Amino acid sequence: MKEKCITNDNIRNFIDVFYQKVRKNNELGPIFLEAIGNNDEAWKPHLQKMYDFWSSIMLGSGLYHGNPLQKHRMLPYFDIERFDNWLELFAECAQELFVPEIAKQFIEKSQRIANNLKNCLYFSPK
Repeated sequence: MKEKCITNDNIRNFIDVFYQKVRKNNELGPIFLEAIGNNDEAWKPHLQKMYDFWSSIMLGSGLYHGNPLQKHRMLPYFDIERFDNWLELFAECAQELFVPEIAKQFIEKSQRIANNLKNCLYFSPK
């Protein structure tokens, strides 16, 4: 049964399911595995940041404290097309786990965030 509301618990589940798919993805997996590591213990801090980030974005919880742009600037270069891969996988996962209205909210927010990151990383001076 798909989730009909947004809670911290179902955000956590969504992030866990999503990043399991990311780790297995041929395009995204290598980027994330290089940046984070390839074992579950190495992923715990990143996942916690993502729980807090999406809780702050979707619920206004204020749990996230960080600078996503700076974190992405610290990564080794990757093709801009990987953002599209990420967005496709994110949307697929949101649609699997949430009713359409909620999935749409996640997808729209993710697209805005990704577009902002792409503009700052690839089209603006550092």
